[in-house]
Amino acid sequence: MGTYYSLGIISEFVAESEKTLTQAEWEQLLTKRLDLSLFRLTIHGNKIYGSLYPEIFKENIKDFYQILKEIAGPNRSENIDYYEKKFGSNLDDYHYSETVLFVEGSDGSLIKIGVRFALLFVEGKVSVEIFNTEPHLINWLFRNSKIANKLAGCVISEIV
Repeated sequence: MGTYYSLGIISEFVAESEKTLTQAEWEQLLTKRLDLSLFRLTIHGNKIYGSLYPEIFKENIKDFYQILKEIAGPNRSENIDYYEKKFGSNLDDYHYSETVLFVEGSDGSLIKIGVRFALLFVEGKVSVEIFNTEPHLINWLFRNSKIANKLAGCVISEIV
């Protein structure tokens, strides 16, 4: 095996704050990283749990792969085509990985968001010592782009 670059769709998350927050406060904080309308949300004490609605994935993944192909161009990794054909539109058929994102709370504290994500493709063996900024950049760029696909609201990258 090795260490490879991956891109995925967040299927579940849990965020934890040092204090109990209202749903409106959670939404204000997490909207920087996630489109919360895509997730079934549950709040317990100082944690919020989110689970991607399966129909959101099913209805949008084919178009999302087309967008990835357009962005990557004709010299794209063949793994994009392979994953699309092999795993299709059923979220449960995909392989998963996990990572962490952070947002700053209103009081300056860091809110940790643990995410589980479906791997849309894995490519290129890489060598890294620290990989903290890039997942946040890709997540923010997709979240704040003008891509007309709901899944842009829950993209993540990671080294797996």
